[in-house]
Amino acid sequence: MYYKGIADKKDMVEIKCRIIPKPTSGTRPVYRKKSDNMNEPVLKGNSTGNVQYICGNCGSVLVHNIAQGEISVDIIFQCPNCNAYNEVEYH
Repeated sequence: MYYKGIADKKDMVEIKCRIIPKPTSGTRPVYRKKSDNMNEPVLKGNSTGNVQYICGNCGSVLVHNIAQGEISVDIIFQCPNCNAYNEVEYH
């Protein structure tokens, strides 16, 4: 699944996030959408990135167009569609 507002890239890498329980308040930063537009990711990178992170529960695009490794493991993304808490997995 690609973010609908940006042209597809042949080399786009899609990484599925790991679902975690809701973090205790104040322990980890949680990024959420500010707008009601569900077709936009929580975070959009610059045009040189080729990675997008998707929700581990519903597959929605959470982060689009970033370089792999740019996100800290301490950041959590809350899915705007299913409200699941997603952590970036590193291999």
